[in-house]
Amino acid sequence: MRRTLTILLLMAVLSACANVSRFEKDSLVAHGELLDGSLDVLYYTIWINTGKSADTRTMSSLLKFTPDSPPIALNKLSPEFVSRFLPPFIPPPQWPESWKQKAKEDGVYAGGGFNIRFKGGNLLSVGICSQCAGERENPVVGTPDGQHFYTLPLTQHQLAEVFGTPGRIYKVNEVRY
Repeated sequence: MRRTLTILLLMAVLSACANVSRFEKDSLVAHGELLDGSLDVLYYTIWINTGKSADTRTMSSLLKFTPDSPPIALNKLSPEFVSRFLPPFIPPPQWPESWKQKAKEDGVYAGGGFNIRFKGGNLLSVGICSQCAGERENPVVGTPDGQHFYTLPLTQHQLAEVFGTPGRIYKVNEVRY
């Protein structure tokens, strides 16, 4: 009896740890939680790996790097365009030299809640985050038709409106890409 109660208690405690929502759609992964007293999950980080099966809906979604910048579809991103709005990423000093070198070789631009990586001029990945590294940013994403723009964090409905219906949503204990 005691063993059964202990197992039930552990199951209850461990299941309560899964408080991060993971939204997956092909090459897109987003993470969200209840933030700032919200009643709904708010997705604060989005990662798109364009080396995987990025669908046309996701790649047609729009980004705005600044309030005054023109919106641009993910599939139209180029190092020349991105460098007009975002500075080159400077790796933290504590990174190993091999990581620093890879960041230089790939062509990474970061700022305003965006982290965009190219290799040989080709888009490798897009990271969008409103609450990362202890800072608050206000990145903006838009629907492919340009009718709706939202500032992160996003509700599940907004996320689906911009990038399309998720393939899977589930709870996780930590944020991983």
